[in-house]
Amino acid sequence: MLAYVNDLKYIKAIYSTIAMPAQIQVLDFGDGSAPIHLDYPDATVFKNCNSYGDRVLGCHWNEITVHHGGQLFYLAHPQQMILEALYQAVDGADFFPVFYQRGKKADTLLARNCKAAIDNLFNQRLTISLDSGASIPISVQLGVAQYKMNQISPLFLIARVVTRLMKSLVQKDGVDGLLDLNNFGAHSEFKNIVVSLGNVSILRNVCQVIHNNDTERFRLNGFILSNNSIRNIRPLTLFANVDYALLDLRGNKIKSAERLCRALEQFRARELLLANNPIVKSSHFPGNIRLLENNFKLVDGKPFNMLHKTFSPLDGEIDLETDGSRLDLNTKWKVPEFENSQDWHAFIIPDPNHEFSQEVFFDFFFISLDPSLSEFYPCYYKYIGTDHVFLIRNCFDQIAHLVNNCNLEMSIPNDGRKFHYYLRMNVCTFKQHHVDPEKCIRIAVKQCYLPQNRLLNLEHFQSNESLKDVVVSLSSPKILTQVLSVASRQFMTTCSEIRLCRNKILFLEGARALRLMGCLRAVDLSHNWVHDLSSISCLGELPLKSLVLHGNQLCRNYSLPSEYVRAVVQIFPQLTTLDGVDLQTRPGQSVQKNFLCDIGAYELVGEVFLKNYLREFENDEFRINLYKYYSEDSLFTLTCNYTIVQNHQTRHMVQRISHYKRHSRNLHDKEISRASSNVYVGSDEIVEMLLQLPRVTHDFHSLQTDVMHYDGKMAVIYVTGLLRDETSLKMNGQSNRSSIGDVYLGFSRHFVIKFEEEGLGLGKRARRLKITNERLNILNPSKNMIRKAFSVSYPDSSERPVEEDSLDVKDHKLLLFQEVTGLTSPWCTSIVEQAEWDFERALKLFIKKNADHEIPDLAFS
Repeated sequence: MLAYVNDLKYIKAIYSTIAMPAQIQVLDFGDGSAPIHLDYPDATVFKNCNSYGDRVLGCHWNEITVHHGGQLFYLAHPQQMILEALYQAVDGADFFPVFYQRGKKADTLLARNCKAAIDNLFNQRLTISLDSGASIPISVQLGVAQYKMNQISPLFLIARVVTRLMKSLVQKDGVDGLLDLNNFGAHSEFKNIVVSLGNVSILRNVCQVIHNNDTERFRLNGFILSNNSIRNIRPLTLFANVDYALLDLRGNKIKSAERLCRALEQFRARELLLANNPIVKSSHFPGNIRLLENNFKLVDGKPFNMLHKTFSPLDGEIDLETDGSRLDLNTKWKVPEFENSQDWHAFIIPDPNHEFSQEVFFDFFFISLDPSLSEFYPCYYKYIGTDHVFLIRNCFDQIAHLVNNCNLEMSIPNDGRKFHYYLRMNVCTFKQHHVDPEKCIRIAVKQCYLPQNRLLNLEHFQSNESLKDVVVSLSSPKILTQVLSVASRQFMTTCSEIRLCRNKILFLEGARALRLMGCLRAVDLSHNWVHDLSSISCLGELPLKSLVLHGNQLCRNYSLPSEYVRAVVQIFPQLTTLDGVDLQTRPGQSVQKNFLCDIGAYELVGEVFLKNYLREFENDEFRINLYKYYSEDSLFTLTCNYTIVQNHQTRHMVQRISHYKRHSRNLHDKEISRASSNVYVGSDEIVEMLLQLPRVTHDFHSLQTDVMHYDGKMAVIYVTGLLRDETSLKMNGQSNRSSIGDVYLGFSRHFVIKFEEEGLGLGKRARRLKITNERLNILNPSKNMIRKAFSVSYPDSSERPVEEDSLDVKDHKLLLFQEVTGLTSPWCTSIVEQAEWDFERALKLFIKKNADHEIPDLAFS
């Protein structure tokens, strides 16, 4: 303990700037050192001056007072800021502060044997500058106490701590023999002195103690100097021309690349750690430390040429031939040895022909996992040579399951083949800069939230940039629950809608985690792999108002829309909207957009084919790209059944429709010989003709698609909808677009598609598709299509019937209408709805549509 002798009234004299006699104060630090007698024989206090005259400093104690006026108390670490400013002011001269005391208006400290440091302070007129730019005055009182033998010695204490640490070298990240000087000034021995390696004189003294210790120095394999506020590392030149494993400088204040390169010019180590220093935030980094390329193999875990790129331990840190211990069927008895391992393990799965893309490969691999065991996060996936390779850690139970229960085999469903693989255990220790899956998930979830819409958009979650080095499969119920738990904690009171579409979700067991979201009212699960409503029944515990399920296999379990709606509402009775349809205005009869014979055909009616094709067809510049969809054997025909109404716009419409009539092969419009010439064969003929058609814009909301056949090798797609003719004709030198207004045309397209796999085998996503046969038909749009043109809204409430039929009555009407007309269920629903469930009107509408060629042959069952 520090003991005071004499009256505490003397404390005021410490801060006095007036020459006055002082009582004696004795500082006894209670550590066995001799006390310091503060008697202030020279009462002169120097302020705002550049000289202390003819006084001789000698080796006695001097007192420095920092007059901050209480202006720094709002800062987090005011003492540290003051000390760093003093270290900058003394400019590397010996300066070892003792007995630092904080005060409301001023801080004081003692120092001795520091003539060069005192001179530097006077050269700056006793003013120090903070990093913020603020200047603070200081005062100096010389010789306040006489130095005596065995008084507290900062140099002795520092040497004693360093020597002790050299005898207790540590291991970190798999590297032995490291001298741990992390946050060096926090050691308990330094409670009465101020030690910071940010003070160049102290860092120099520490390096000298290390260098002079010949007994222990040769055991050193590296230095941990992190979190010490270091700016200048020039004292490390003492360790030049020795090969070390690590130099850890993280969390310091190194700014100057030039000074760093000069100090480390002859310092060599396998790895340099610089994270959390100002230098790494510079726009010139890492180019500004290129001079050190031959001194260090790695910087923050990455080779120099990879510092600006995504880095993987598989890019050089791991040797899959020699690192770690091989685990295969012959060595499976070794599995228990790795139960408590925190290291990375490598999976090596052969695929000599690169048969599977990354996505498909993991689809197959995840089948083998046990969903009741630990989360499985493959990291740093790469295809190397002939193998799929990824790293994994912290999932011993899954590894044991794959070894003992699955025999290290990956099976391909419906194919019979099995791929045998092996592991290399403990190939690399986990390091701070390595990917942390749970941290990546937290960042990705946060990035997916749109506060202005209160929407958490997790659609195709794996595509998030934060997950580029880790595979997060939401098809795993545990991982899905983990992601939803993270979302619940982050957006407990704000999120009202979650989109989980296109994530290959099979089951949803994490709904309980969503209970924390008190405002959640809408969930979108469209285009997943949900086969049955029971798989998502836990969502019924939430007060959802809107649910989207279309694009899942479960939608194929019901022959009528009303059956589907009834089944959903039974589990979610509070729903008001299902698949975007208002159940209060149109109960039981949601409009189905996609009629698919196989769930594998979803990609065809989405971005893989149909949407891309139609978008390219719309654009004059990109229409030439349609060439890729056709082969030399492809066939294309166009028919135009558009009937022009006789009125004042007739001649304009004739010009519009003439573009289609010119290429049409309608047999009632032409001779058979001429019609046959309008069958276009081969990609050249087809694209040449397509380029002559007018520019159009499709109403994608109006599209209804029917995949009538799909077997993985061939597909038959039928799509109907509305488009707007964008032709701008010239009449009498002027455009007639404004006079005739928007021209809406109905259309149908019939595609027969063949997949060209070229021996690539099962699961290859890079397969090519070709249209072998296509028919385009232009026809009159229905009034309903025109009314809803380019709008996602439904008819106004004024158009709704005053009195609604019950669901049972509507079902009977649909079945009777289907029996009378022979139409498929979706077409029956569409026509009866347009007739507002009036059976007589529906029959008349059917007769009219059929006469107007608005109903394709494929609409009949």
